[in-house]
Amino acid sequence: MSLKGKTAILFGAGAIAEGYTTLFAEEGMNLVIVSRGKSAHVLAEKVNGRGGSNAIALNADASDYAQMAKVFEETEKRFKQIDIVINGSGGNSPDATANDLEGFINMDPEAPVKMLNNNYTSKWYAMQLYMAYLQRTGYQGSVVNITSMSGFVPIARVVHYSAAFAAVENLAKSMAYLYGHYGLGRVNNLAVGFTIGEQNRKLLTNEDGTYTARGQEVVSLTAQHRFLSAQEIAPHVLYLADADKTASINGITLRVDGGFGLIHLNQSSYTDKN
Repeated sequence: MSLKGKTAILFGAGAIAEGYTTLFAEEGMNLVIVSRGKSAHVLAEKVNGRGGSNAIALNADASDYAQMAKVFEETEKRFKQIDIVINGSGGNSPDATANDLEGFINMDPEAPVKMLNNNYTSKWYAMQLYMAYLQRTGYQGSVVNITSMSGFVPIARVVHYSAAFAAVENLAKSMAYLYGHYGLGRVNNLAVGFTIGEQNRKLLTNEDGTYTARGQEVVSLTAQHRFLSAQEIAPHVLYLADADKTASINGITLRVDGGFGLIHLNQSSYTDKN
């Protein structure tokens, strides 16, 4: 197995991360799972030992440069070589969401900054710190950014979330060139379609499990007419991360969206006011 014994830093420990973290563990890798809270510890405990893996948890805010630097320092101290970085942290926030004109006018001025920090700046810090590590050690590495289809087509209500991922799409191309040009490795994105997690469950489903108007719209605009699962996404993360399989793939965005791709949400987006 090409990933056995290699080391990956996995930023983020949500539902999607659980899917690919489990597969990385089954490959027998060293895993450093990073989140702000207890989710990293819960996930590390769940996967540790699978396939001979060694999984540890670290707490850090991915939008804080100093905390991110400590993650890389601690990982190098424990495992020496860092082979893979998965940038899966981020998400949306209610204070950056609006469904009518007044909601956007009265939105907290810090809301877009928060979205950029959580979804864009965090990925930049990881790639910047990893560049420095690779340049100093002479190793080559692989970066996979977990992104969103909203980076291609803005999603109504969550405009700053969408804009942040549009910026990540641009940044990743620049980083892919730099990594390749200086012999540091590769950078690729995996753009995820719609999944149901704790952040969006109430938005997409009713208490009885049926879909809300928003959920019905998503399903109707997805070619496969369903939401994706973390288990469906996971193998594609491993594919992009594994240099033995994808050494010649650099600077792409692999869309795992069930056919959502080129469509946007407008039916349930904004309320009308006279």
